[in-house]
Amino acid sequence: MNNEYKQRREQLLSELPLNSMTVLFAGKGVKRSADGEYPFAVNRNFAYLTNIDEPEAVLMMVKLQHRTSVTLFVRDIDLTLQKWNGKYISIDEAKSLSQIDSVLYLSAFEALFVSQLTRAGVNRLYLDLERLNLSDRPLMGELFAKKIRDTHPALAIEDIYPKIAAMRTVKSEDEVKKIEECILLTKAAFERMTKRSKHLTYEYELQAEFEYELKRNCAAPAFDMIVAGGVRATVLHYVENDGELAEDALVLCDMGASKDLYNSDITRTFPKSGKFSDRQKILYNIVLEAMEAVFAKIKPGVMLKELNDVVVNVYEKRLKEIGLISDRNEIFKYYYHGVSHFLGMDVHDVGQIENMVLAAGNVITVEPGLYVEAESIGIRIEDDVLVTEDGYRNLSECIVKSVDDIEALINNG
Repeated sequence: MNNEYKQRREQLLSELPLNSMTVLFAGKGVKRSADGEYPFAVNRNFAYLTNIDEPEAVLMMVKLQHRTSVTLFVRDIDLTLQKWNGKYISIDEAKSLSQIDSVLYLSAFEALFVSQLTRAGVNRLYLDLERLNLSDRPLMGELFAKKIRDTHPALAIEDIYPKIAAMRTVKSEDEVKKIEECILLTKAAFERMTKRSKHLTYEYELQAEFEYELKRNCAAPAFDMIVAGGVRATVLHYVENDGELAEDALVLCDMGASKDLYNSDITRTFPKSGKFSDRQKILYNIVLEAMEAVFAKIKPGVMLKELNDVVVNVYEKRLKEIGLISDRNEIFKYYYHGVSHFLGMDVHDVGQIENMVLAAGNVITVEPGLYVEAESIGIRIEDDVLVTEDGYRNLSECIVKSVDDIEALINNG
């Protein structure tokens, strides 16, 4: 059995002070309407340390002078609800998946938690207090912190999120393999979609072909897919996917597969007709050149934001040559996003902090784009890249992207 999850827990505990306790929550379903809920999505930090994808589960880790303990809590089995909602995870299944010897039912959590404070001498509590925006819905760690501040105001509460996030930025071999599997699923779905694209009329028909192939392989979309034809491709987060595709339009597809809690994130842009126009080809190849320049820059020690400077430098030269701009500042009328983000258990994965320096084991996207609204042209090309000890490895190199290869894929489908 893979001990990777056990090693992660041991690494995290080694970085924490004595007399501390860490509590992480898997999360619960979120109400959608009436008695309906959104599909359950496990807290990724919890899953990263436990390998458990189960609602309401809790991880407790205690570090004292004389002992260290790890306990997992899972829902008490309700035989009646099992008839309605499906089988609950058993104690033995949870032990096997998590490699945690001490697994209890959730009904035992509160008493054991309090005993660590009153009898074991725990004086510091670590919780996952992740919050991206002030208006975000509070997660269970934050709600639990508010409760404990009322009942135990002298207990120091700290955020464990930054420590787990730092661990998650460096991927293991097994994690990279899972991302590569998602990439291969994306490749198959992309090829199915593009081979049929000449005979389809609407954006949602392309989306349906892509998502059918994922579902056929027991995978799911990693995010709300973008299928944007013509001028709609100049809107970065266009997800309506209900427009009619003009025969001469470029189609931008931002897509990915999700399986086993890992993701891919790929963008390809192709001509609906199966043939790039001369103007489309010029702009497309400029984006491709910027992408190759970014690849050449990637290695440990490079700051993430430096990659974007590479794109801007290429664009300044090439866009002046074709007369699209006369001044460097004009670039940002046609390119208005960053070139990279981290990828893993989340599509926009942890690690995106100011002045982040690349390290071996990081998995990042490379996604330059050009968006010329006046010409109804939006182009983005995106690959998923592993940072290695001496450079990089393009994990999605298998998905075609040159002008000739894309045309051949469409016309020989």
